[in-house]
Amino acid sequence: MTLPRIRQLVLLVPDLESALAEAREMFGFERGIRDEAEMAKLGFEHEICSFADTFLEICAPLGPEWPHARLVEKRGPMGYMVDVQVEDLEAVVARAAAIGIAPLFSEPFNDSLISQWHPRALGTLAEFDQIEPAETWHYADRIFANAATGVATDLVGAEIAVPDPVAMTRTWATLLDVEPASATSLDLGGSTLRFSEGTGGFRAIDVAAADPARIGETVRLLGVDFTFVQGAQR
Repeated sequence: MTLPRIRQLVLLVPDLESALAEAREMFGFERGIRDEAEMAKLGFEHEICSFADTFLEICAPLGPEWPHARLVEKRGPMGYMVDVQVEDLEAVVARAAAIGIAPLFSEPFNDSLISQWHPRALGTLAEFDQIEPAETWHYADRIFANAATGVATDLVGAEIAVPDPVAMTRTWATLLDVEPASATSLDLGGSTLRFSEGTGGFRAIDVAAADPARIGETVRLLGVDFTFVQGAQR
């Protein structure tokens, strides 16, 4: 596996069960993984749905008193967080510090290291995770058990809308220690992170089409545009 790489994308919705019903109808997901106790501490209920090797997490507020409840009430269902797997989280944090950026937190989680970063710094809520061993993911082996690949095989791209896409591309490139693929995009281990001009944050996802006939098709799901593309070799 080539790192860094997009491994998980997170959507925020008003109601979890109705959102899951829509996602299951589109992608054929079976029941996914829930960590009810830990997520409740943060004011969420959630489920992580599995493709072959990447994951779509759908979250909803537990109650109206949480800040993310006010956010989703204002904006409706939306892209919420981009999660990139990295090889060396300590090095990411050091490169960020050199340009005046610090994570919201960086800490152990099970046998791995995780960090989250403020949208003001990176254009969306972001998470960078160092996973050991690299080929696995959180909640393994259970998270791989119900992979749905009949419609789309994996998540292979995301788009973040920001006021200055060129500058934000450079910021992400510095933190992740990669050369930009273009002025406004990064190639991350066969997944693509794009930046467009706007203020909406994380707003679109590319999925690898299981059926080549669907390549180029875009569908709207839970406030996000999903575009079927050709899968990349990793």
